[in-house]
Amino acid sequence: MEGLTRDEAVLLCSRVREQNQATVYSPERIQCWKCVRSSGGNPDAMLMTRSPGYLGCDLINKLLARMKRASSV
Repeated sequence: MEGLTRDEAVLLCSRVREQNQATVYSPERIQCWKCVRSSGGNPDAMLMTRSPGYLGCDLINKLLARMKRASSV
């Protein structure tokens, strides 16, 4: 996958959090909650910054892959 800008990653992260709020319990929701909680809401301390190009969070990568598949149809 290609890298994202910080703003794109933050936008995708907020979309992932919105989607996770729709479920009562899921491993993805727990992962999001832990990431936001441990970072204090600071995007520069979240999991997405662990890999170059803001691709450290697998939830963002999954959402981005789904979006690309949907746009290629």
